[in-house]
Amino acid sequence: MLYHFAVLENWLADPDLPYAPPSLARDGSVHASPTREAVLKAVARFHQDTSGLVLVIDETRVDVPVEWVAPPAHSPMAHEPGFRMARLRGPLDRDAVVQVMDIVRAQDGRDWGLIARDGSTAH
Repeated sequence: MLYHFAVLENWLADPDLPYAPPSLARDGSVHASPTREAVLKAVARFHQDTSGLVLVIDETRVDVPVEWVAPPAHSPMAHEPGFRMARLRGPLDRDAVVQVMDIVRAQDGRDWGLIARDGSTAH
């Protein structure tokens, strides 16, 4: 599974079309993480004040090339040995999204978590 933070308004825009976040126009890819922990670290660093959700993507259903790359230096995962992030080199077919999760913040304000929107078991 892959995990992608989606700004809520971007995910809701054009629901009949493949999902194409601003990163696709900017650098030609949809960024994704291979673990829940990595996407939550990215949310905490870059998106803590942004309304969004996490898309759980079944990589076997993705119909565009997936490239595995080292994270950029400013990434919270940059110093994790061997860590690679996924870059989907085209828009994301919505059929590849197997779960949509809400991002929640613990009462202490420091820890982040995910809750499945549809009540199903989280991947």
